[in-house]
Amino acid sequence: MSKETRVVATLPVHELRMVEGAESDGTMLVGYGAVFGKRSQDLGGFTEIIEPAAFNRSLSEGGDVLCCVNHDVNLLLGRSASDTLRLSVDDVGLRYEIDMPDTTAGRDAMALAKRGDLFGSSFTFSVAPSGERWTEDDEGRKTRFLSEVRLYELGPVVSPAYLDTTVASRSMGEFVEETAAAVVESTPEDVDGGTSREDAAPVARRPMVRK
Repeated sequence: MSKETRVVATLPVHELRMVEGAESDGTMLVGYGAVFGKRSQDLGGFTEIIEPAAFNRSLSEGGDVLCCVNHDVNLLLGRSASDTLRLSVDDVGLRYEIDMPDTTAGRDAMALAKRGDLFGSSFTFSVAPSGERWTEDDEGRKTRFLSEVRLYELGPVVSPAYLDTTVASRSMGEFVEETAAAVVESTPEDVDGGTSREDAAPVARRPMVRK
C-alpha cells in the first residue's frame, strides 16, 4: 500500500493547544490529525471526505505511530509504542495528545504552538484494500470517501505544502476509466432504426469501490 499525506488546517474547533500540568507532570500538545465528514480543499480534480470509522482498525491493531514536526523523524515528539503519543477517535476526528519532550524539537514546537505559528496538523496513511470509494455528481465533481486507512505518522506542521495526492490521483484515473467503460457498455450500439449513442438516455453515475 502506497503512503499519502494530508493536512488539517488550524481552525477554532480543532486547533492545536498546549495543556500544562498533564498526566505526565509536563506539557502536552493536543490536536486533531484528521477531521471526519468535512470536505477537503480541491486536491487536483477531486475532493476527499474521511469517514468516522476510517482509523478504527488501525488503532485497534496497535501499530507504532510516530509524531513528528513536519514529518521529519529527526524532529520526533513522541510515539504510540512508548505511550508518549496517545490517539483516540471522537465526534470531531482523530485526536492526539503528545507528552512534549525536553528536547530542542520539543521546546521549539511548544514555543511555536504557544505563539500560534503552527499551521495545523498532518498525517501519513495508506488506504486499505476496499477502503475507498469514488463518486461523481451530475456536474462532474469527483469525491473520494476514505472508509479504512492505515495510520503511520502524524503531527504539527508549519506549512500547508504537504499535500501528496499522487496515489489518490492514480486511483481517480482508474475510477474515471471504469466509469467511462461502464457508460460505453450500457449504451446501445447504432443499428438501423435503433437508438444511437447520442440519443441514448444518460447512465446514472454510481459509487465505485477500489479493490
